[in-house]
Amino acid sequence: MSYVEAALEAIEEKKRGGRLPEGLIRTVVEGYTAGEIPDYQMSALLMAIFIRGMDYGETLALTRAMAESGERYSFPECVDKHSTGGIGDKISLTSLPVVAACGAPVAKLSGRGLGYTGGTVDKLEAIPGFTCALDRERFERQVREIGLAIVEAGELAPADRAIYALRDATGTVDSLPLIGSSIVSKKAATGAGHLLYDVKCGSGAFMHTLEEARGLADLLVRLSTSLGIRAAALITEMDQPLGSAIGNSLEVREALRFLRGERVAGDLDALAREIAVRLLQLKGVEEPERQVEEAISSGAAYEKFREFVRAQSGDDRALEHLEVSDEITEVCAPAGGYLRRAEAIKLGRAALALGAGREKKGDEVDPAVGLEVCAKVGDRVEAGQTLALIYGARNLRRAAELAEDAFEIAPEPVEPIPAILGSVWEAAGREGER
Repeated sequence: MSYVEAALEAIEEKKRGGRLPEGLIRTVVEGYTAGEIPDYQMSALLMAIFIRGMDYGETLALTRAMAESGERYSFPECVDKHSTGGIGDKISLTSLPVVAACGAPVAKLSGRGLGYTGGTVDKLEAIPGFTCALDRERFERQVREIGLAIVEAGELAPADRAIYALRDATGTVDSLPLIGSSIVSKKAATGAGHLLYDVKCGSGAFMHTLEEARGLADLLVRLSTSLGIRAAALITEMDQPLGSAIGNSLEVREALRFLRGERVAGDLDALAREIAVRLLQLKGVEEPERQVEEAISSGAAYEKFREFVRAQSGDDRALEHLEVSDEITEVCAPAGGYLRRAEAIKLGRAALALGAGREKKGDEVDPAVGLEVCAKVGDRVEAGQTLALIYGARNLRRAAELAEDAFEIAPEPVEPIPAILGSVWEAAGREGER
């Protein structure tokens, strides 16, 4: 059977609600990656999957086929984490140096930001000289020698990269089997043996409801476990930005404060510590809570970050002097009361308007611009109090309008939003929700 014939068979079967056998899925993935199946046929199949869905066996087969479509790494002793994307999410910058300082090696491939969600690569490249473009030999050597390496995803899972671009252009992104297989195929190709998913939930996340986030978390853990990865997931809040900083240099500065043991926003502090603890638990480390606290309080986590920066050609002496715009505009509370809303998506769009992100691939990012959120939901605020600082002048009026509209003040007390909404611990036979 030719690749084109296989694609036609898959389209016919799936549009009638049938089940695709693993061999057919693998043939179609192979044919599309090789350029033998045209976009219009793959688009038709993706739309059929979007409408008809896939059962778990089909989803696992698709995940495995995409993971095996290119080169693969093998880091069975390493830990890794993956976030589904959020605003102000600097968890990789905070939790991973802590984990590495506790003796659990970290091998991570990360991406760049697109739209209002930031990318870890962009944040790290705000550090002068820092590069995420490591070849395989250097990547593996750094993991062995210092226990922490974060590099830009290259040729891993090329089938996923091609299929995702088509999903983005054909309105088929929002499909749970396609989302799950896309995420896990890349993580499986990375090869870490212990993996924690951070599934964001809220207005600033891809999953808007707890039910949606729970469904994705369950699927990610199940797929990973089926592929031999010890996995777990946290469901975390994204109705308001994580921490205070939004924007590349600003987020690195906030991460450094955390690693030095200084005070940061409570939600960031709680989540960074919890993710570090969970990663150590996956690795089987004893007394993970104590080890995390010692790594931060002793300065070991901060020194591990500096070692990591130097290893990837960054200037660790510049960490205290990262470029941040000196054009600063205040967003103030129009009345006193309690902060009821600090809408993540609007604050993310404000940062995007300033140039902190990219609207399309290839856009330049300004590392010096962004926002600093000065109040969290539930905080008591006074009339005229600063709610946010805007760094930068590009599209300032639009950014200010978005930021002002993101905040809502209530006259009565408001409950703070918990940072962690639930968890999936299937790999160890436990599940929990808070």
